[in-house]
Amino acid sequence: MSHFQAVIFDMDGLMLDTERIALACWDRAARIHGYELDPAIGLGMVGLNTRDCVRWVKQVLGDDFPMEAINVTSRELYHAELDRAMPVKPGLLRLLNWLQAERIPLAVATSTRHEWALKKLNRAGIIDFFHGMVCGDQVSQGKPHPEIFLTAAGRIGVVPAQCVVLEDSDPGVRGATAAGMRVIQVPDVKPPSEEVRGFGHPIVASLRDAQAQLQEWRLPR
Repeated sequence: MSHFQAVIFDMDGLMLDTERIALACWDRAARIHGYELDPAIGLGMVGLNTRDCVRWVKQVLGDDFPMEAINVTSRELYHAELDRAMPVKPGLLRLLNWLQAERIPLAVATSTRHEWALKKLNRAGIIDFFHGMVCGDQVSQGKPHPEIFLTAAGRIGVVPAQCVVLEDSDPGVRGATAAGMRVIQVPDVKPPSEEVRGFGHPIVASLRDAQAQLQEWRLPR
């Protein structure tokens, strides 16, 4: 069935062009604390919530790595950058306005903590488009577990099979697929793995292309 009744959006890297800023701040914070890290370590955190980021880094670098101290410095740098501007991805406002005109319920499913997600969406001027939001600190298991997507669908009262998820990261795609939802992936700082490409979902270059795919799925058959 091509029709859908709701769209669930990831936030960082999908709607907001913030992942590059976050990675740059992480690398800078590590250097401040005396570490030169492989960029693959930062990329490995993309799409994960805070708990799983800590678990990932300590798995790679060991329990003695000062993750908490570096996180504090990184957050300070990151929020200072976002106080200057909240960059949105090209095509986002056009897509949101089209979905609103179509009267399609929208939700956010983000690994970011609720407090900061609210601030980011408000700063970007897009929070009023959404009818529900689930954040990384509001679920017991983060992406790639399906919990956050199933909870988001429940918040807007739409069955999972009738939801389309827009995601940039592999963990998000895995979680949405496990939730029984269709996915459109718009990769950001990290290309999809070969395994995730094998899922067969649309992988597009921009939110403009994502809108074109959604419009095609809305066409009567």
